[in-house]
Amino acid sequence: MRYPTLTSLILMIILAGLVACAPAGSSPSPVPTQTALTPSSSTEMPSTPTSAVSEPSKAVIISEGNPWEDRVITWIRERTTAQGWEVEVQRNAQLNAGDSSTALVVLLAPTFDVNALVAQHPNLPFVFIANAPLPESPNLTQVILRDDHLYFLAGYLAVLIAPDFRAGAVLPEGADTAVQAFRNGAFYLCGRCVPAYGPIVPFPVTATLAPNASVDTLQTTLTELNQNRLETLFVPAELLSPDHLPVLESTGWRLIGTSLPQDPPSNWAVTMTFDLAQGLETAWQAALIEKQAATITVPITLKDINSQWLTPGRQRLAEQIIKDLQAGWIYPLTPP
Repeated sequence: MRYPTLTSLILMIILAGLVACAPAGSSPSPVPTQTALTPSSSTEMPSTPTSAVSEPSKAVIISEGNPWEDRVITWIRERTTAQGWEVEVQRNAQLNAGDSSTALVVLLAPTFDVNALVAQHPNLPFVFIANAPLPESPNLTQVILRDDHLYFLAGYLAVLIAPDFRAGAVLPEGADTAVQAFRNGAFYLCGRCVPAYGPIVPFPVTATLAPNASVDTLQTTLTELNQNRLETLFVPAELLSPDHLPVLESTGWRLIGTSLPQDPPSNWAVTMTFDLAQGLETAWQAALIEKQAATITVPITLKDINSQWLTPGRQRLAEQIIKDLQAGWIYPLTPP
């Protein structure tokens, strides 16, 4: 029993000496690891078939020969230049339900059932441009050009710049609303517009005329109006034909209109017109950015001002009337 124990003790001493003689800092060699290979550009990866989705890229304008058509088309083209949209003008209300390229439909005072067309395409935004609003729809933005606002302001401006309130207007035949709004605008300024000097008759005076009236008919109409010695006359754009301009210029009266003629007469005082660009921009934001239905009353702006007649002080008064009309504080067809 003594020899095995001694032998074991000797072996343990030898092993301890061997460990002590090993080089300092030696450690087991690291085991090599593998890194996942990244496929090269030439490696073919399995592909999943995807369907191409085309973005809407077309604005459709439906118009039946509306007088605002050219201005609307020009504005839409300029507004969509960055997007590269196509602008398509058509004369009927036929929209292809499967045409996913249409992003916007603009309706210019059409005679067909607008609400029915809008209801047929609930996911398509519509912009309706007219003189009176329609029943609301979730995808219908309305741009309203209030003619009664325009004629009310014309009456106000006519007596504002006319010496002794001596103002008048030549208005389209059958435009009873225009006559009423024009007179109400004048009365809003002066109440009972009676001049201080003869002939003493109530102003403003009005007459109606067909757009295709002859020069002789216009001359006769102006002569009748001038029996009370006029100083200012309002003439809307539809009655300002090139043949009529020389006759109107020969009167020497201060002329107010809704569109400046290409060759304006020397006695032009001011142009009143709708700020259509502002109305369209507001509609664009509502229909395509905010995606909410809205009804927008287009404001009126003053242009081509002869400051000798429409002085800065008078202009400020007129601009306040525009704001009050826009805000709904003034009802053009209700007598003041």
